[in-house]
Formats: sequence, C-alpha cells, structure tokens
Amino acid sequence: MSEDSDFVLIGFLRRAHGIRGEISAEQVSDIPERFRTLQYVLVRKGGQIREIAVESVRTKAKFFLLKLEGIDDRDAARDLTGADIGVRKEDIHPVPEDTYYQFDLVGCVVFGESGREIGKVEDVLKMPANDVLVVRAGEREVLIPIVKTIVKEVDPEAGRIVITEMEGLLD
Repeated sequence: MSEDSDFVLIGFLRRAHGIRGEISAEQVSDIPERFRTLQYVLVRKGGQIREIAVESVRTKAKFFLLKLEGIDDRDAARDLTGADIGVRKEDIHPVPEDTYYQFDLVGCVVFGESGREIGKVEDVLKMPANDVLVVRAGEREVLIPIVKTIVKEVDPEAGRIVITEMEGLLD
C-alpha cells in the first residue's frame, strides 16, 4: 500500500522497547481504547505505507507498547522509530453527533451566515481551550475558534461550514 488518501493518523512510533521487538507508540487519537483493539496498523515512513498485524498491545506510562508481526528484535523496532501509524478511513471509530474528525473539516469551504464565502479550511489546530480552523482567505490565513457561538453549521458531506461573522474575527 502506498496511498495516503485512506490513511488516518492515530499515533507515532517513538522508540524500541526491550529486546523482543516492542516499540512505544504515542497516540494522537482522542479514542485511547482504539489501541487496545487494534488488529493491524498502517506504518508510514519514508513515503511508503505498509500494513502490519498487531500481535499485542500493553500500556506503559502514557505510551502504548506495540508488538508488531515480523518485528522481532530491537534493531527491527528501531528501524520503525519516527514512523506515523494509522488505520484506514473505513476502520475509524464512529464519533458522537456534532463531533468530527479533523480530516472531515479540512477542505470544507467556510461561509458567513450572510452567505459570503470566507475561505477554505487548510488545517485544524488542537488547542487547550478548543480546536481552531485554519482558513485560507485569499492571501491571508484566518484562525477561527471552533465554538458554538461562532461555528453554526458543519456539513462535511457538502464540504460546508457556516460561521457567525463577529467583529474582529476575520480582520
């Protein structure tokens, strides 16, 4: 597999652990229990993606220790250090109503309640208080907090987000 469009990032492989091929994984998923039920991971490193079966998962501090099929010693685990790990879009966990994956929002066009097109979502930043849409508005980049007082409608299927244009928000 070498196609990125189906890859959903869930974490990063950090470092080899022990001598039997385990590797520590840092999760970026908001669904930590996903790691306990993994049957496979997509490992992305050096522009290539490969599927590897998961033999076991256990926790250590804030990390997960993964034992991947065919990774049987410290050197093989060390070779995966720095890789992204993910799953296919078809295997993601469903999210509650009015909750979205970041990849659902990237590419959506943002409109004001008046119908005026503001720009296109390029990224979503995870911030301590709330997530923030990074919107390309012509030559400018606009940051829009994802809060109910501003974001009024999200329709990823239609590729559309509607916001309240508050004074100073788009300046």
